[in-house]
Amino acid sequence: MLKTKGMNMWRQFKKSLRALHEDTSGAMSVEKILILALIAVPILIILLVFRNTITGWFSEQSGKLSP
Repeated sequence: MLKTKGMNMWRQFKKSLRALHEDTSGAMSVEKILILALIAVPILIILLVFRNTITGWFSEQSGKLSP
């Protein structure tokens, strides 16, 4: 009885591992996150490097709009 129960648990464990290994639904999410990071990180770096220039430009433009 114990041997059969243990073998059934082992089969179920192997079956679960096989199903987990074949599941690729999370791979698309990881790829999308990596693509977004490859786009967002350079933009953030550019904004941080040129923040004084960008702030000055926006201040100048808002001054031109004021009556």
